[in-house]
Amino acid sequence: GSVLDGVKVLDLCIILAGPTCGRTLAEYGANVIKIDNPKRGTTVSSHNEVNRAKRSILLDLKTEEGLNVFWRLLEDADVVAQNYRAGKLENLGIGYEEVRKRRPDIIYVSLNAFGHLGPWAGRPGHEGFAQATTGMDRRFGGDGPPISQPNAINDYGTGFMGAYGVALALLHRERTGQGQHVDSALAYTAMIHQSPYMQLYEGKTWDETKGQDALGDGPLHRAYRSKDGWLFVGVQEPDLPRMAGVDGLSGIDSLRGEALTKSLEERFQSDTVQAWVQRLNDAGIGAHRVLPAVNELLDDPWAINHGLSVTREHDEIGLVTGFGPSPRLSRTPVAIGRPAPKPGADGREILEEIGLGHEFDGLLERGVILTDGVAAG
Repeated sequence: GSVLDGVKVLDLCIILAGPTCGRTLAEYGANVIKIDNPKRGTTVSSHNEVNRAKRSILLDLKTEEGLNVFWRLLEDADVVAQNYRAGKLENLGIGYEEVRKRRPDIIYVSLNAFGHLGPWAGRPGHEGFAQATTGMDRRFGGDGPPISQPNAINDYGTGFMGAYGVALALLHRERTGQGQHVDSALAYTAMIHQSPYMQLYEGKTWDETKGQDALGDGPLHRAYRSKDGWLFVGVQEPDLPRMAGVDGLSGIDSLRGEALTKSLEERFQSDTVQAWVQRLNDAGIGAHRVLPAVNELLDDPWAINHGLSVTREHDEIGLVTGFGPSPRLSRTPVAIGRPAPKPGADGREILEEIGLGHEFDGLLERGVILTDGVAAG
């Protein structure tokens, strides 16, 4: 079985970072129940992407009856995941301190923009704020105005770091019986992504690669244009003589800096991407074609055969192709899990498991539970 078989997770998260934590735990075997607010909407693509492998219930936690369902679900839960700003769930009576009174060994993971400690803990925030407050926009913009990194790297990174924190907390609990609070934040993750630059010492020069025109961080580690496209080359300076032995690159080992860059730019124009990548790889030099379109990866037979690209039927949408989970464990296989359910689709089943199946229709009638709606991300 999967490594987290038997671990029950209550996922109260919205948008990207928090749901990514729950999705990651689900793909490694956890029983993840996604609890969404019936009164909040979001995009379908976000829901299908971050809520796969989970089951869904639309439950109004602002009602006494909704909270009662939550407490019943908690009785045999191992993990609660939430990504509201500090204080939000405390106001509902389901913050960490309240939850641990009922379940002292619970692992409660909080994921938000600025963490749950310090002067910014109560501020709202998302990916854009994490980039702005940690200098990412400035680095990406270079000498021009600040520019946002288009990929939500801190959202996803925070979800993965949250899942990593939960895994460590589960290990600790197995050894000691103790639960704990795990704090993961977009701002923390943004600093991890920039850790090579985030060092202060006497004589430090801030000369790291930056800006939209950067093709790499030096002549031996960057993208070059060839006759029919782009390739990325990565080589250490001691390996320059070996690179100079490649057909078409003789003499480059005597060059450095701008002269080396100019020479390589000219030479790589003389042949195709495929020819250069083949020659360089044959010589043990790192080189790869710069991918022109993502769908090429998703259509790759090797990626499909290894579960890194997966096509499945989704409710009301049809066939959707997406990426499969990583990393891979040799003894405890990963499973992408079923496609994201229609929001609220599993409400009756989830209530039956905790002995409240007989209350389902009444809760539905009173709007405490919905069975069909556009759920939160």
